[in-house]
Amino acid sequence: MIERVRLQQIRSWTAGEIRFSTGPQILWGVNGAGKTTAIEALLVAATGRSHRAGALRELVQEGSSNGSFTVTLRDPSEAPSDPLATTTLAAEIGRSERTRYLVNGTARRSETLGDRLKVAAFVPEETGLVVGPPSVRRAALDRMAIQWKPGYRTALTRYERTLKQRNRLLKDALESDGAERRAISAEMKPWTELLISSGAEIVAARNELLRALAAPLAAAHHEVAPAEGELTVRYISREGHRVDESIDSAAARLRTSFEETAESEGYQGHTLVGPHRDDLAFYNNEKALASIASRGQQRSLLLALLFAEIEMLTTDRGEPPLLLLDDAFSELDPERRDRLVERLVSLPQTIITTTTLTDLAPRLVAASTCQEVVHGARGSEVQRG
Repeated sequence: MIERVRLQQIRSWTAGEIRFSTGPQILWGVNGAGKTTAIEALLVAATGRSHRAGALRELVQEGSSNGSFTVTLRDPSEAPSDPLATTTLAAEIGRSERTRYLVNGTARRSETLGDRLKVAAFVPEETGLVVGPPSVRRAALDRMAIQWKPGYRTALTRYERTLKQRNRLLKDALESDGAERRAISAEMKPWTELLISSGAEIVAARNELLRALAAPLAAAHHEVAPAEGELTVRYISREGHRVDESIDSAAARLRTSFEETAESEGYQGHTLVGPHRDDLAFYNNEKALASIASRGQQRSLLLALLFAEIEMLTTDRGEPPLLLLDDAFSELDPERRDRLVERLVSLPQTIITTTTLTDLAPRLVAASTCQEVVHGARGSEVQRG
């Protein structure tokens, strides 16, 4: 259970703390007050990634060189007086330095934080999951895979750093000629091999996750929208990766693609193939939802995916992930809101943001701890109410 989140020089928070208890926790206030920053900090703690920033340095408050947040977790099954019942997860973020992660004050790899905290999330950035750009679907898939598949975060980070280096070399080669271009081409070969090996790990893990997700997603969709037909999801790539793709098979397909696009890459100056360009497609009764989905069908899918994510990330001991809902209720009609309320009141803890309490079901508000987030004299702060 999240006991508190402390924010220092993170976005609109100069120095503040939000305390939480069990059950639904509502943060409400005007847009820009700082509610979503608490959601963002928890997502970073669990996944090492922000849902609304390309780089973590973007979280640092304007005018500051660094910022930090600390998440305090408490095991509710242990006595409050037991010091081992409490764990702190922290991130120290610099504008020009690599983020430093700490568990109980000791520097650790970012994966260690994710081992202690699992989250399922509904965020506005993913409301375009069905009809939006592929990057939205990849981000949602990666968030779940990071928490579900050991080693995925490491492979993804390695892939992204390698891709950045390879693209830099491709750009340099585009601006060079003769011997210099040949030297750059030779330098690029080991980066290409590293991109293939880490990319193959990502593809195989994504497909493994989709196989495991198929049944929970179909069941959740039937619960949310029993009249809308069977929901399925497929992995889309230039290489035609199969759902049962092994790492070796994925690597072979990627290597072929790199060979086939080498000349085009030379002309365009960036990497044209790999999992950073792959996509997902959702189908309802074998019909692609992207071309036929109504707004209601899109919301049904989002809710079903959220419920399936909760099931996938529930531990073997029956411990569900922390549910984060960022302005979720404004995106749902009354029927789907009721479905969501039924689910979340049964969870140990949920953190919800909204601009006004009147957007929420009265029975949810009555069962919740409500705190207003406001602009104070020194930045964002909370008021219990």
